[in-house]
Amino acid sequence: MIIDVRMPMRLSLLAQLLILAVAPACAVAQVSTSDTAARSVDIFPRHDAIAAAVFVLGTLAIMPLDRRIAEQSQHASLQNNTVLNHTMTTVRDVGEPGAIILAGATYLYGRSADSPRSAELGLRTIESIGAAGFTSLIIKSVAGRARPYVVSDTNPHDYKFGRGLRDDRYTSFPSGHVTTAFAAASTASQEISYLWPQASHLWTPILFTTASLVGVARVYEDKHWASDVIAGAAVGTVVSRIVVKYSRSHPRNAIDRLLLPVGVSQASGSPGTLLSWNYQF
Repeated sequence: MIIDVRMPMRLSLLAQLLILAVAPACAVAQVSTSDTAARSVDIFPRHDAIAAAVFVLGTLAIMPLDRRIAEQSQHASLQNNTVLNHTMTTVRDVGEPGAIILAGATYLYGRSADSPRSAELGLRTIESIGAAGFTSLIIKSVAGRARPYVVSDTNPHDYKFGRGLRDDRYTSFPSGHVTTAFAAASTASQEISYLWPQASHLWTPILFTTASLVGVARVYEDKHWASDVIAGAAVGTVVSRIVVKYSRSHPRNAIDRLLLPVGVSQASGSPGTLLSWNYQF
């Protein structure tokens, strides 16, 4: 049996490129928010604008490497590896639908266990995923960028206005899975920093590394160019920060009044679950 020793190097290079491209903007964006509870919150402050600009520059910087990264990620030594195939599939599923399922479960746990902080964490994550996903969908539909497999990994510049509205093969930019993963990671990081500040230093790097690996998986699967991943990370991170800050500056917004007071409990002597819905208008 012949072992291609270059295979781990190719995968490592791909992962490092994507994580290094994403990390600076995340570092700018994920400042501590524990001191904002007692004052008005700026929905889109200066450091968030800087983070958005860093993401844009990162996307533009990696675009010239799109074709090379796509070709390297499709090398037989990577694609024929069964363990790697299963690993990348699992990582992709962690991003979507995993993040959505986990956010929903966290919310339901918070309501059933009478844990307001858990309920808020779950609800904020769901809100951010929804808002970021909708934003990504609009951009995808308008940009009409061909996915790598459609053009045999040879033409990362194949865009056509509005083409994504008609055909999923032309919804490459930005990556929806990565948008979801980073919206979840960014929201969870902000909420943990705000609600459980002592746990922030542990969970923030775990969350963003996992989200970055979702991007690696999407490139490996030939569904996205590397720049799609950076753009997806940008949308997920920036939109999630806007959602969280809006919610904190409007603590009695309609969604919170409707959903945060919800209680799920086990009825005494009943095998079923009782859902109580208390409004706070």
